[in-house]
Amino acid sequence: MDLRSTVRFAGFRAVLALGFAVGFASLAFAQNSQYPPQNPPQTSPAPGPGSRNPEQAKARVEEQINRLHQQLGITADQEPQWNAFAAVMRANAEHMEGLYRERASRFNQMNAVESLRSYQRIVQAHAEDLARLVPAFETLYASLTPDQQRIADQVFRYQNRRRGSRTAPHG
Repeated sequence: MDLRSTVRFAGFRAVLALGFAVGFASLAFAQNSQYPPQNPPQTSPAPGPGSRNPEQAKARVEEQINRLHQQLGITADQEPQWNAFAAVMRANAEHMEGLYRERASRFNQMNAVESLRSYQRIVQAHAEDLARLVPAFETLYASLTPDQQRIADQVFRYQNRRRGSRTAPHG
């Protein structure tokens, strides 16, 4: 596997932990904001982040953390910064999983206002979680070698392009 393929694969997994909350929240919002309104489903909502097994979610986050650790080639000297970053990733994933699980459990009983407020809580929580993650990543990034920083840059750049980011340059 060449470096470009490795970085692309790492990018998908590593940044997924950072962006899964926004992606799933956006999907939930888009499904609930169709116009003209469709008949409400008579079944429970489609499986989403809150409806999967919490152990599976933890395993997925650990897989992402381990893959990024490997791809960046974290050294023994970088482990303290890495561990702080990974701890924030774990805490954020657990926090978001709980919010999604709560939303999923009440989804069919929510009116439109309650649904929007629930979505608002998720988006605000995501922003707060990201505000905790960025400083931990900045500290880690500062400890990386120039080659490791290039890999990290490519991982995050690739993920933005893959998601079709409106802020990423296209072309």
